[in-house]
Amino acid sequence: MPYPTVSIPDNFAQSGAPPSKLGKRTDEQKAVDCQKYLLVLAQQRLFWEPQIDNIIAYVNHGRRFITDKDLWPGQPTGQYVYDDSAMLARNMLVDGMVGYLCSRNQPWFALELPGVFNFPRSSGMRSWNGKRVDEYPQVQRWLQDCQTVMYSAFNRSNFYDVVTEFISDGATTGTSHLLIEEDITRAAINFIVPHFRECFIATNQYGRVDTNYRVYRMTLRQLSEKFGFKKMKDIDQNFERDYENNMHAEREVLHAIYPREDYVPWRIDAKGKKWESVWVYRKGGKILERQGDGYDRTGSLESLHNLGEGGYDSMPIITWRWRVNSDEVYGRGPAHDAFVSIAQANQMGRTNLITAQRAAEPPLVAYSDLRGAIQRGPNGITYMENNRGDIRLRSPQELHTGVQNLPFNIEFQDRVRQIINAHFHTDVFMMMSQLANQGKSERMVVEQVMELQGEKAAILGTRVGNLQSEAFDPLIERVFSIEAAAGRIPEPPPILLSELHGPVEVQYLGPLAQAQTRLTKVRSITTGANLLTQIAQINPAALDVVDTDQMAREAMDSVGFPVSCYRDPKMVAIIREQRIKAQQDQQQAELALTTAKAAAAASKTVQPQSPLRAMLGNGEAQQ
Repeated sequence: MPYPTVSIPDNFAQSGAPPSKLGKRTDEQKAVDCQKYLLVLAQQRLFWEPQIDNIIAYVNHGRRFITDKDLWPGQPTGQYVYDDSAMLARNMLVDGMVGYLCSRNQPWFALELPGVFNFPRSSGMRSWNGKRVDEYPQVQRWLQDCQTVMYSAFNRSNFYDVVTEFISDGATTGTSHLLIEEDITRAAINFIVPHFRECFIATNQYGRVDTNYRVYRMTLRQLSEKFGFKKMKDIDQNFERDYENNMHAEREVLHAIYPREDYVPWRIDAKGKKWESVWVYRKGGKILERQGDGYDRTGSLESLHNLGEGGYDSMPIITWRWRVNSDEVYGRGPAHDAFVSIAQANQMGRTNLITAQRAAEPPLVAYSDLRGAIQRGPNGITYMENNRGDIRLRSPQELHTGVQNLPFNIEFQDRVRQIINAHFHTDVFMMMSQLANQGKSERMVVEQVMELQGEKAAILGTRVGNLQSEAFDPLIERVFSIEAAAGRIPEPPPILLSELHGPVEVQYLGPLAQAQTRLTKVRSITTGANLLTQIAQINPAALDVVDTDQMAREAMDSVGFPVSCYRDPKMVAIIREQRIKAQQDQQQAELALTTAKAAAAASKTVQPQSPLRAMLGNGEAQQ
């Protein structure tokens, strides 16, 4: 697919839109502004689209091309794919990341408050100074209850059904989007993964995506359900007629989400929220049209209508980029890095297939009077006149093409596939299986397995960290915000309301995150404990240097030990007092027994032949 050769214009006055008035705009002016800036973002994304379509064609052809916007879903795909190694590698990467990071069957995140207490000297809580906020028992229970509510929210939603598609888009197109909205009627959260073609993004001064213009289609029934039948009929006089003819007919809409310029924190309505949301509808036409080498709007500006303006407290659509260059907005994934090898493997598969077909069904050369008489099928008989001479000279002959063997052997193809797998990190998720196939896993000990798991985490550490910071952190923040607004998050304990502390942070507990934690934190704790044990053999007082209680907590936290299983510090103190008292009682009992034995021995008569009698006898003799 050829790349566009147009350049991005600096001045978009040709759109015919008037200058923006920011906070002084009317609803219709906002719709016009959304259309104008949509053209800007669309032209900026234009140069990415050919490469994205090529990647989709060979790595995830079921996702459909950007240019397939006007085609009905369900069209045949993959007709030009002759090697599916890249698709298998993508599936392995996606399934591995989902299983290791956010599996439905195990806890994959926890909430924490890493800040420390700082009470004044006159406070009765000054003994907690310097300790973490989430070590306080009431705070621990509150965080545990919040986690329970959020896990319940994820289980009621379709998150685990669409997260594979979300990560798959990031691994192929390099940029993935996730829309998070609440379904109030079901008291559930709904997750949608828009196609790359639908979203046009922009970033703030820190490189974070804070603007998303989504152009997609809704049926007349969906428009009526969301905005009301009366409003749609007032905007479009043909809406009622079209609805009666076919309520499932589609119309294109624009949903623009961006930071609100006139943000007022103390307003309670939707127009006072931090993120502005504008829905734009064009009467009788499309919002955006691909024309030649660029994008253009369709219809006049007067046909644009603002279906509704709202707002969000948190960004409702998350954009995650697998890897982003400092001078680019859209991301690049492993499919971008492996595209040369992917194209090479596909071309080799095509060439080998054509060569094999020519070898199995070679072209023939024959006399023209045999046209239509040659039967090439199984048991086919080609009849010739008996007066034409020797049949061996008249029969069709194979046309020599100069190719006898496959041009690319299996070893060369496997080498290219290994390069593709390396780009998609499939060996990271199949490390143990590969070792088992090589017969090496049976001789491995637990420490070696942990080292291999830590190696996995180190290899994918940067990519996983980007996924967690740019996708999972705002995802959990968004879910927490929705659950809190719905009243399902419990009230925080009074100590959090009366004291200053940092924000609630997220700790990830998936196997990959735990492996990375074990590789660093647990290893340092165990190494330090072993070293301290050796030093204590020389000087037992060295154990006083370390707070063993805190060391145990840090080690248990690093492996995801449930907070609810910790004992209250007061209970720990009581148990230790009881243990010390029991030890003292046992020592007193042993001392009493020893004293009683000594007293009983002292009251006995000295036997004549005993060593004591000899000693006493000698003493008396000396006296």
